[in-house]
Amino acid sequence: MTLEWHLQGEGSPDFIDIVLKCMKAAGKDHFNRDFLSVIEKVIQADQCMIYSFRTETPDCYLSFNNNHQKTALLLAQKYLSDGYKSDPLRSVIDTCRHQDGVQLRNLADLRPQMSELFYKTYFADPGIVDVISVVASSYGDTILMNFYRYKESGLFSVSEQKIRHLFWDMIAQIVLLHYSKEQTESHKSPLNTLSSREQEVCKLVLKGLTTEAIAWQLGLAANTVTTYRKRSYEKLGINSKSALFALCNTNEN
Repeated sequence: MTLEWHLQGEGSPDFIDIVLKCMKAAGKDHFNRDFLSVIEKVIQADQCMIYSFRTETPDCYLSFNNNHQKTALLLAQKYLSDGYKSDPLRSVIDTCRHQDGVQLRNLADLRPQMSELFYKTYFADPGIVDVISVVASSYGDTILMNFYRYKESGLFSVSEQKIRHLFWDMIAQIVLLHYSKEQTESHKSPLNTLSSREQEVCKLVLKGLTTEAIAWQLGLAANTVTTYRKRSYEKLGINSKSALFALCNTNEN
């Protein structure tokens, strides 16, 4: 994690401003979009997934992908369908579910406990070379945050241990506060990373409307709707309607 320069010298005000803005957005619909600034500018990750493990089957709170290679686009769908069952973090998740706290792992920590199939599917094939995984529990929820780096970006650098743990504890508490059980379900939608128009298009896709029907309802050209849908899928890290349904935990009719 490249925090050294953020926590000293001229970088400090930018780092504090970005995280503070995200903290103030907790509990509001635009939280996901402010959190993207933390992902891109502070953590400097290429992809991020946030899952809730309030129950044995995870829900997706946030999916963001800044790498639009086809091999990377189905990771969330694969994980939500059955990949979570073989996640080497399951024991950590189960432990955290019964006690408040924050646990950190990177790829080097997880690799010895990881099956070859899991490693091939979620790391080798898409070209992911590192991950920072944060498991935290509080406010009646247990979350898993995965921050990925692709080979083009290289490994995360590692800050001094105390700084690293304090930083991730702060990020975890902000995320847990926003997605706490007191919040409405609309605040927990992965669609909140999208623009207003992109959200409209995706919500109508989830209602089963065709491209033509969406275009008519929104007063847009059909090819414009297609562009919004494609752009939304890229941002969410998916490439199909079925993946959108899986991401939003909605049954496809």
